[in-house]
Amino acid sequence: MTAVSNVLRYFSPRISKALVGVCGNISEIRLRSGGPLSITLPDQYVYLTENGAYTSSADKALRVTMEDIRHSFEAVCRYSVHSCQSQINSGFVTVAGGHRAGFGGTAVYSPSGKIENLKYINGINFRIAGEVRGAADEIVLTAMQNGLKSVLIFGAPCSGKTTILRDLCRQVGDRYPVSLVDERYEIASVSGGNANNHVGANTDVFSGFSKTDGILTAIRVMSPRMIVCDEIGSDSDISALRQAWISGVKIAASTHCGSVTELLCGSVYPLIACKAFEYAVLTEDRHIKRIYKSEELIKLKESGDEV
Repeated sequence: MTAVSNVLRYFSPRISKALVGVCGNISEIRLRSGGPLSITLPDQYVYLTENGAYTSSADKALRVTMEDIRHSFEAVCRYSVHSCQSQINSGFVTVAGGHRAGFGGTAVYSPSGKIENLKYINGINFRIAGEVRGAADEIVLTAMQNGLKSVLIFGAPCSGKTTILRDLCRQVGDRYPVSLVDERYEIASVSGGNANNHVGANTDVFSGFSKTDGILTAIRVMSPRMIVCDEIGSDSDISALRQAWISGVKIAASTHCGSVTELLCGSVYPLIACKAFEYAVLTEDRHIKRIYKSEELIKLKESGDEV
């Protein structure tokens, strides 16, 4: 069964018909009201016709309607929008298997300045999750031959960070106590209290926690050897991870950075500078491109060389 077949239930009959015969490694399915149905493949971005054929012409593609959008929105919310409101306010809902539906629409703000709802949903981007056993083998062989090390995985969007982080969590969690802070439900894909993805026999999952709350709670109550979390970058994330490091807990995390230069200039660099992260792994096209030691990155930063 392909990843696409696992998400067909979230689409209207006419969209499902176009998708049902699609093969290959699809990373995204995009619906825009009034726009062409499109998919993202490893090496190209294409449109789909009514019969599921690839085309480079938007004019020949199946046009998505508001009814298609409404059908998918209600399906990913399990026909209970209220129960998914907190995720909707963050702009996405994660479904079984770790696939994530991101929404475009009109934000409704509360008097305090926080988003309290999204209305007039006019676009949905399905990001297809991939559980790939062995995706983190190179990290384990290179960085963890002599015990646990802290690892930062970085790369552009859709470069494979989460897939590799998930497998690293699985491999480490099969050997040591691990706490996974799965804020967006993408790594373990917990549903009804059960993880749909393999994240390690000794892994405790904190689903839906903010990274700050999840990290600090895990330190206090679970005594993990490693904490795993996805998409770090805010000041609160950095502060909580620094507390984990001070507490002697190893960290595996990911962050959005398109290059080493961006990483060295970003908010996460202080955790590299103090060696809270001992290795940094650059991903590209869903593979590991290079593994850096923190010392290498610190020297690059001090030299001012562009990478």
